[in-house]
Amino acid sequence: MAKKKLSKGFEDLFIQNETDLSFLDTYGETNTEQISGLPESSNDIQFSDELFLHIKKLFKSENLKFKSNQKTLKVENFMTVTNVSGTIKIDINSNLKPLPLVPSDLKAPGFVSSKLSEDNQFCSVVIASWGINSKQLISRMIEFYKLNY
Repeated sequence: MAKKKLSKGFEDLFIQNETDLSFLDTYGETNTEQISGLPESSNDIQFSDELFLHIKKLFKSENLKFKSNQKTLKVENFMTVTNVSGTIKIDINSNLKPLPLVPSDLKAPGFVSSKLSEDNQFCSVVIASWGINSKQLISRMIEFYKLNY
């Protein structure tokens, strides 16, 4: 019995789809979970050091007033970022208003050991992997701080 040959090869399909779906390029890149320049896993101290510096740069780019040393970033009594034992932990304490968070915000991919108080005035989260969720959480908390403090 003769082997049946496919009418179109992979290259033909690829070329057809590339021309038929070229409008998708206008939406930009689809990989938003990986932020370039940072490793995906925080299982080593090198990652936490890089992430700590990245968060510090984010604070500076937002013109945020903060105190820092080699292992801690502190925004008044509102936010503390610590780099201890190869992990990045963020503690946020809002004594003026409830934080604009729901429990699922802290259970997003990339977060571990997250806690949100019942009154929504305190949260704590450890970043296990850097991605869009981590950056969005930090950016949202910076925005909340700037609007309310």
